Amino acid sequence: MRAAVRVARHLERAACSLSPAHYRVLAAIEDGSGRASRVATSLALGKPTVSAAVEVLCQRGLLERQPDAADQRVASLALTEAGHRSLAAADSAMAESLAELCRRAGDAGLRLHACLRALGAALDDLAAESGARRR
Repeated sequence: MRAAVRVARHLERAACSLSPAHYRVLAAIEDGSGRASRVATSLALGKPTVSAAVEVLCQRGLLERQPDAADQRVASLALTEAGHRSLAAADSAMAESLAELCRRAGDAGLRLHACLRALGAALDDLAAESGARRR
């Protein structure tokens, strides 16, 4: 288990322009959690934590609040072009870092890398099924 934590820290350092919390918030919003309350629920974080991250990301120009057509009391969140670029750069840097780490681990690392891609696809499927049930 400690190795998994060390790998996570290694990947977090690769995404140097975004803190882990900011990365997670941007990714959740890009994946369709367009309200702060949904982001908090999907990431199992408190609303004040997400609100603080949203504020910083808006100030950095990575995120913007938009009026919600269905409910005037809330704002929808959307990544700006800079936010999309920053998230894509972090994804790319972490993917490259993980690939290099897996190559260094030899055959077992390459099998792990393939397994992680399969797990990612399975998680995408689960998220799509969950989203379909909520609608």
